[in-house]
Amino acid sequence: MRLKECLSALILALATGCGQKSANLQTGTVPPDRVLYENGVTYLDKSQYIKARLAFQTLISTYPDSEFTPKAVMANGDSFYQEGGTANWLQAEAQYKDYILFYPNHEDADDAQMKIAALNYRMMKGPDLDQTYGRKAEAELKKMIQTFPESDLIPTVKDMLHDVEQTLARSEEAVGDFYLQQRRNYAAAENRYKIVVDKYPQYGGKDQTYFKLAETQEKQGRITEAVYYYSQVVIGYPFSDKFEEAKKRLVLLEQPVPPVDPVRAAENEKQRVVKDFSLWDPFRGIWSVFSSREDPYERARRNAAERAANEDPGGPDAGKPDGARNDREKRANGK
Repeated sequence: MRLKECLSALILALATGCGQKSANLQTGTVPPDRVLYENGVTYLDKSQYIKARLAFQTLISTYPDSEFTPKAVMANGDSFYQEGGTANWLQAEAQYKDYILFYPNHEDADDAQMKIAALNYRMMKGPDLDQTYGRKAEAELKKMIQTFPESDLIPTVKDMLHDVEQTLARSEEAVGDFYLQQRRNYAAAENRYKIVVDKYPQYGGKDQTYFKLAETQEKQGRITEAVYYYSQVVIGYPFSDKFEEAKKRLVLLEQPVPPVDPVRAAENEKQRVVKDFSLWDPFRGIWSVFSSREDPYERARRNAAERAANEDPGGPDAGKPDGARNDREKRANGK
């Protein structure tokens, strides 16, 4: 405890005395907690992250009951989020989780959860690589939908969740392909393909998954199950390059070939992977984030602003760049 007290005293001294250069406190009638917060925001706007954190952390530790303390916790997280990089994003995640834990009813709580999801989304890797952050992004996006269903960010969250699930499904399928093609381990391959089918019903490449799942079951002598999945390809995927082959397999197994269901086929085609362009077309949202062209939180805020402007085109701020953003949105973006 003695060490902790000394460290707290040192931080306060830096902020209020010899640290006037860092925290930039001024004497006068302005409350010091407000000065600390405003100075932190100023430093944050200038990307002076260490100085910003000194101001915010001094405020948090010295004035825990201040009206500015919740804002300082959020802004401290923003300093790590904006600086970027895996280590900083993990620090930001911890700050945002503290914010939600201690201030669950504050108006920025949905922004904090959105940023937790966004930073994990940004740390995702391609489907052939480790999906630790992909699974975390999936969990945090689902938590956002469950905890803040009325947030104006939800439409973008759902789009992001769709992208994440496409990548996770492709990753599971890639592992199944390895077991099927390289190891001839049909049981292990079947397990991975079933995860794709059961957990990711909107996966765009499910015709391929169905076919390979049937193949693994046929290899294991489970003909009834194989027939079911070959039939799924025939019924719902007439556009698939596996369509004719699935019909041939059914004939070879002396099973009836079912007719195409046009309604299911039309719905499935909406989810298809269009190979004529790129295998990754359904995942463009993720790749644009991977390449740092777009921050997912900023995209969500922009989309919310555009929807608000469209719903009230005659409003007083219509047509202005920030017209649809309220004060909360501006604060969240450091404005």
